[in-house]
Amino acid sequence: MMADALWVIAAAVLNFLLGAVWYSVFGKSWLSAWKLGKDDIRPNDPKPYLIAFIGSLYASYGLFLMLKHIQPQDFIEQLTLAVGTWLFIQVGLGAKHYAFARVSGKAFAIDYGLDLVGIILMTFIVY
Repeated sequence: MMADALWVIAAAVLNFLLGAVWYSVFGKSWLSAWKLGKDDIRPNDPKPYLIAFIGSLYASYGLFLMLKHIQPQDFIEQLTLAVGTWLFIQVGLGAKHYAFARVSGKAFAIDYGLDLVGIILMTFIVY
């Protein structure tokens, strides 16, 4: 049980760090897609980072529970579950927010591209 918790935490930390790397690469494009300037995001404010980490922890634990219940038998099943969860649940639910916010497809692709890589990474760490 303790080992499971450590894997869940490790997956959350790695997902959070992936976000830091991702937005260091795509940050300018992301800001442009959202029509924001660097000052708009207040990089010294700890609150968004804390929320991002808690979200990663929440997602990691949810993936752990789902995978523990389903018990995929091999790499392909794990990958299918990760991509399917991302595509049919996360993208399916998230698309409406971007549609109503009238944000570009580029912003959607940057944000949800990160989530695809993150969910695959976390899936293989927690199970």
